[in-house]
Amino acid sequence: MDDPLDSLKNELAARLNDIPGDRVVFVGVGNLLRGDDGIGPMVIRLLEGRVPHALDADSVPENYTGAIKRLKPSAVVFIDALDFGSLPGSIKLIEAADVQRYGAGTHNLSLDVSMEYLMHETGADVFLVGVQPERIGEGEGISPSLLEPLKRLADVLADAQV
Repeated sequence: MDDPLDSLKNELAARLNDIPGDRVVFVGVGNLLRGDDGIGPMVIRLLEGRVPHALDADSVPENYTGAIKRLKPSAVVFIDALDFGSLPGSIKLIEAADVQRYGAGTHNLSLDVSMEYLMHETGADVFLVGVQPERIGEGEGISPSLLEPLKRLADVLADAQV
């Protein structure tokens, strides 16, 4: 059986292959106090110490655009819970222009606004790695069934930079 992350590995390799690791910024979006909405921050925790730039933007990525711009990125990879109607833990790479198709999410300002702004201001390749949540807003912490898929996702993201 094929690894469901193989497609993501290939897409990331194509997009990040020629970019030095210190020019890639990983940005987790979400709130760990709202169930699986904390997927982004959880992945950032798993990436810390493994990649040069892993930033937890909580639920307000627009507040971190200045810090991201100062890093002069060639690629900005957002990680967030995104309901795209698949099995919990499924992963999908989403372009900024397609984020609204899945709803504005739980964040103050829609994520696509921050993504489009960063593309315009930095010229970087900016995209979202969306992870299908099991539950949003129901209790603190990530669903236990998502912990292993998120560890594997962090491995794929860290390996994509090598």
